[in-house]
Amino acid sequence: MKATETIEPDELVYELLDLEHILDAIYDVLRNMEYVKADGSRNVELDRVAALHRITRSQVAWIARATRHFDIPGAYVPDSRKEQANA
Repeated sequence: MKATETIEPDELVYELLDLEHILDAIYDVLRNMEYVKADGSRNVELDRVAALHRITRSQVAWIARATRHFDIPGAYVPDSRKEQANA
């Protein structure tokens, strides 16, 4: 998908789920990394990345749950003015 493409609400649900799966895979990698350096000090940069990832992962999961109603047949009624303008 290109940044300039329009996306339908029902497609958004699946794009967010894909993003959530990607973030879960990254979480698995981060969870298994060594957070302590060879000298015994903490890897602060990795801690920061892991913290930012945790925030992103929880926000994407929240947004994905909040948009699931778009995937229910008949729940979303498109704006007919947009459809007429595109015709």
